[in-house]
Amino acid sequence: MSFYTSLLGLKGAQTDLSVISNNLANVGTTGFKKSRTQFIDLFAASPSQSASTQAGQGACVNAVVQKFTQGTLEATDNPLDLAIAGDGFFVTRSNTPSGAVTYTRNGAFQVNADRQVVDTIGSKLQLLPVDANGELTSATLESIKDFVLPSRPSQGPSVPLANVSIAKDGLVTATFADGSSELLGKVAMASFTTQEGLRAVGNSH
Repeated sequence: MSFYTSLLGLKGAQTDLSVISNNLANVGTTGFKKSRTQFIDLFAASPSQSASTQAGQGACVNAVVQKFTQGTLEATDNPLDLAIAGDGFFVTRSNTPSGAVTYTRNGAFQVNADRQVVDTIGSKLQLLPVDANGELTSATLESIKDFVLPSRPSQGPSVPLANVSIAKDGLVTATFADGSSELLGKVAMASFTTQEGLRAVGNSH
């Protein structure tokens, strides 16, 4: 029995070492959230045995949970680099036929050949629709749309896009060469009551 207890301890220590190694390897990964190993003790006894005289049977890994604490915010020269202050995740849609929706804290976005704003693995950042005053018209998952940079205004004269700005509340405004502007939507954000219930799929998603 003592050999079995020691073996459980070694397996648990190996898992803990793997988790720590993964945390260290991703120190420089944008949006990465470290994990922590949780252990539980093992104890077995019959109803007639006293707990004061019964030895435990070791420990085992109960769960490997991510810690969603606020990371350090860094300034960059890319106007599409975003960061979240507080809770929440960016909503992204996979660039695959399935179009799977995933969530990330990695705000390093760029523009692809189709003028879509995408993250480091090509998943498309999602926007929520707004009215002319910048107020949300819907906040459901079904209403989100791809963040696509317009080449010209949806109405009025055909002039090229000059700039895109994103306000602190996530409101996206496109400004055109003639000085006109157009609201494109608000950056879609998601929050969860129990963040520890999220399953990591890799690439900070």
